[in-house]
Amino acid sequence: MKAVIATYAETPVLADLPAPTPSDVLIPVHMSAVALHNLTRGVADGRHYASPADPGFVIGVDGVGITADGRRVYVTTPGTAAEVVHVPESALTEVPDGLDDVQAAAAVNAVMSSWMAMTVRTQVRPGQTVLVLGATGGSGRPAVAVARHLGARVIAAGRNAETLAAVGADATIDLTAPEGEVAAALGAEKIDVVLDYLWGRPAELTLAALAHRGPAEFVQVGTMAGAEIALPGALLRSTDIRLLGSGFGSFTLDELAAARPHILDAIRGLGITMDVDPVPAERIAEIWRRDPAGKRVVLTLR
Repeated sequence: MKAVIATYAETPVLADLPAPTPSDVLIPVHMSAVALHNLTRGVADGRHYASPADPGFVIGVDGVGITADGRRVYVTTPGTAAEVVHVPESALTEVPDGLDDVQAAAAVNAVMSSWMAMTVRTQVRPGQTVLVLGATGGSGRPAVAVARHLGARVIAAGRNAETLAAVGADATIDLTAPEGEVAAALGAEKIDVVLDYLWGRPAELTLAALAHRGPAEFVQVGTMAGAEIALPGALLRSTDIRLLGSGFGSFTLDELAAARPHILDAIRGLGITMDVDPVPAERIAEIWRRDPAGKRVVLTLR
């Protein structure tokens, strides 16, 4: 069978591998779509904390395919970028009608990040104000819709003014403005929950704006603006604030499995769509380093 293999050198490669051995306890799934989101790319490049020590593994952490009995399923397991994967039933979630394979593959990981952050790591409640830092990114845009679905007032902060105007937030903050203006805009709001896809300097400005104004929860999801911040200890001592992370390792596999049907229903019910670029798997080397320009690349396998 064909599969996309990590090399840790330049780009993954499409290669021939032996077909998986049939099993009485594992279900074969013929894969159709695998998204190249940040998690997939990070693991495949060896940069993520979940990356294996050595290359030579099949890339992909999720995707959509069809079982032998005709079920269209979302699959979560390492090594999904292959024509066939064998997985336990617990790794499968049926894809609702009206949501196609490519959109489901592209959207679940993006929506999962905010869903798990706001329903498992913390519980966003109606009437709260949620600040989405990085609301113009591929995961930040659906995070606005999820927060509103949970009943929150939403402030969207990002660097693309056109996208900010279109995300459907109650208020926006342009992070390209001078720092003094950004700090003033953050300080003018009573923020209950921060959902942070950026870290770096935007996180520092936000945490400073929360000083002496708690209670608040700051949920860290991504590091698109920097891997580290300066965090004064006095801020934590003087403010009722909880710093949390949300990602694989901070919630359990059982919690994720329980959330998957709700995530898929939310994608369909809220009309969340991703700007996708479907690419056949044989073109993996061509597109691996290409700037997706805001689109989510989805490998197609049939």
